[in-house]
Amino acid sequence: MNWGGVRRGRLLAGIYLAAYVAWVIGLVLVIGSQIAGGGTLAVVIGAVLFLASQGAMFALAFRLRDAMPVGADRRDRDRLAFTWNRLMVGRELPGAWRVVRN
Repeated sequence: MNWGGVRRGRLLAGIYLAAYVAWVIGLVLVIGSQIAGGGTLAVVIGAVLFLASQGAMFALAFRLRDAMPVGADRRDRDRLAFTWNRLMVGRELPGAWRVVRN
């Protein structure tokens, strides 16, 4: 995806990077607390981070759905689902990092 071609691309890329990091931290907190048999505070914090990042990712996917290039084999696929999947898997992390860094 071309982050530079999107209106407020640098801001959206920064939000994406922050949401992705929050998603990973939330997931690690919840799973780690479950494995270690820890207290509920880590689970609550992890769940809040996880859910907030999911909301941010969905909002980003909704905003960026028209800017995401869809290949010829994916024309019939829903653009929102395609964009959300690419964001959640981390396929857009290098491009977002480049835009924020420069």
